[in-house]
Amino acid sequence: MPYNSLLDIEIKPLTSIEEREEVKSACEKWGVYPIWITHAVYKKGDVIGAFCTSSPTVFWWMRPDMRGRESLLCFQSCDTLMTQQGYDTYIIPCEQESPYYKLLSNKLDYIPSIEGNDWRLFLNKSY
Repeated sequence: MPYNSLLDIEIKPLTSIEEREEVKSACEKWGVYPIWITHAVYKKGDVIGAFCTSSPTVFWWMRPDMRGRESLLCFQSCDTLMTQQGYDTYIIPCEQESPYYKLLSNKLDYIPSIEGNDWRLFLNKSY
C-alpha cells in the first residue's frame, strides 16, 4: 500500500462492503460504532480513523402547535423521501426541548455519545 501523505497517513475512499466492515471492526475495538463511513484513515496499513463526507441527515422544522396526526404524516413522508433516495438509515437531530422529541424517542433508536453527554452539532462555514 503506497503512502502519499505526511507521517505515513493515507486517506482512502471506501468502495466495497469488505472495506467498510474492516473499518467498522477497527472502530468497534475502541467502543465506537460508526454511523456512516465514506473514508478510512490508515497509518502504515492499520486503520487509525474514519470519517463520512456525506451524511444522510434530515433537518426538520415544524410549527410546535401542529397535532400528532400532522407530525406523523410529515415524518412518514420524510421517511419515504429518504427511502426513495436510497437511505435506509439517516440522522434526525432533535433538541430535548422540542415538542417532537417524544415522538422521535418513541419511534426511533438513538445514538448515544461515548461519554453519555448530549451531542453538539458544529457548523464549519466556508464563506
